[in-house]
Amino acid sequence: MDFANEDFANIHCKHIRELDPLIRFVGIASGMGTLVATSYREQLNALMSDDETRLYAMQAVFRAELREDFQKNLGTLNYSVGKYDKLIRATIPLDSVNESKYYLLISFDIEANSIFIIEKKILEYIKVLPRG
Repeated sequence: MDFANEDFANIHCKHIRELDPLIRFVGIASGMGTLVATSYREQLNALMSDDETRLYAMQAVFRAELREDFQKNLGTLNYSVGKYDKLIRATIPLDSVNESKYYLLISFDIEANSIFIIEKKILEYIKVLPRG
């Protein structure tokens, strides 16, 4: 999967966001935490500014990278989820065609069954993405 290709990344952000109406936001961030693509639900009342979203991306990637320290004991991280008062956030590591790391960043409405959406919709979608 070539997430360094901005068109590829933007198309798949949009497709993933459209998998469920309770998905608010989908972003793809590089291993350095830089957002390479985003997709917001139409008419979304955003809870953060663009600058705050960029900072969130950096922090989410940093936290995911820190979790890799425990892979030898726990296995590979499939996804992580955090529930807040106003929304649910998830971070999913992505495979890439090169050695670069990418992460899928998603936010859901608070009433979403995020685990179901991740496991039955998003991860299934990711499985069938072209590998190169």
